[in-house]
Amino acid sequence: MEPNRLRELVRLNYAQFKSFRDLLGFVVSSQIPFIHHVTLSGREVYFIQLIGMAERVVYYVEMGEPIKEKYVCFNRFKDQITFTNRIETDPQSITLPILEIERTNVFTEYPPK
Repeated sequence: MEPNRLRELVRLNYAQFKSFRDLLGFVVSSQIPFIHHVTLSGREVYFIQLIGMAERVVYYVEMGEPIKEKYVCFNRFKDQITFTNRIETDPQSITLPILEIERTNVFTEYPPK
């Protein structure tokens, strides 16, 4: 299939979370192993995207300041979020990398309408 035809078939939808904790909860429960980060229009945007047969959905949250560390560590038993520069080995926690995005076409307009 031609890339332009595929692009026409795949529709992009947005879902903005109210907080980083909500985004993290979604990632942990859906087994997506990483979070993307990009600065758009002076805003720190953390997001994941799911691609289905007929649409793409981008789940995201805006934050006032960038997260300086490279990983998010979520302790599922204590319901605690920490940020770190190394992978945690605590079996009660899940460590997710934050991937820095230089450029993206996921957001063709920002903020989305």
